[in-house]
This record gives sequence, structure tokens and C-alpha cells, in this order.
Amino acid sequence: MGERRFYRVTTDFYHLRVPDPMLHGYETERDFRRALQRLSGHWKGRIGERIGEKNGFWLLRFLDTPGGKADEAWLPDFLLMEVDKPSHIDAPPPKPDDTDSELNGVFGFD
Repeated sequence: MGERRFYRVTTDFYHLRVPDPMLHGYETERDFRRALQRLSGHWKGRIGERIGEKNGFWLLRFLDTPGGKADEAWLPDFLLMEVDKPSHIDAPPPKPDDTDSELNGVFGFD
């Protein structure tokens, strides 16, 4: 796919230009905006890497989850704003200090 691209899920719904609500199964713009706020509320402000695209929706992989297993979600492109690559991506893991090696020895994890 080439260059890695990252996007932040928007939280600014006052200035958001949304497509026709009827195209997404909603009768009024108000109902559509409420649904978008609920969707965005789950991913609010998080930054994900774009790894797929289909029918105006982008598959984002969120790498900021605890435990190392990334979350993925299909989100409409108009909810996303392109951002620079986060600094924690591709950063080397922190070096273990002496306490870690001492504890590993005590518990037999060497």
C-alpha cells in the first residue's frame, strides 16, 4: 500500500460536513449525527493506521491498546483527519532496568 498513513477520529461534530443521511439509512440529519457521535465516542480522538478501504470506509488499526493486541475498526472517511505518524510507532521498546533482571532471577524466568 506504500506509505503508512495515520488518522485521528474526529470529535468536532459542529463543523463536520456529513453526506446525505438517506444514503446511510437515516431519515433525518439529526438522527444521523447522533449515530455518528455514538460511533465516534467509542474511538474518540484515537489515532489509527489506515490498512484498508472499501466503499468510503477505511479500516484503521489502533496500536495504542494495552496488552499489545491492536484494535481494528471500519470507519467512514469523513470522520477521520490525517495526522503525522505518532512518535510511539516504531520506537524501540524500553530497556529493562536492573530491577527487572533481578526479579526475573528470583522467580526463575532467566
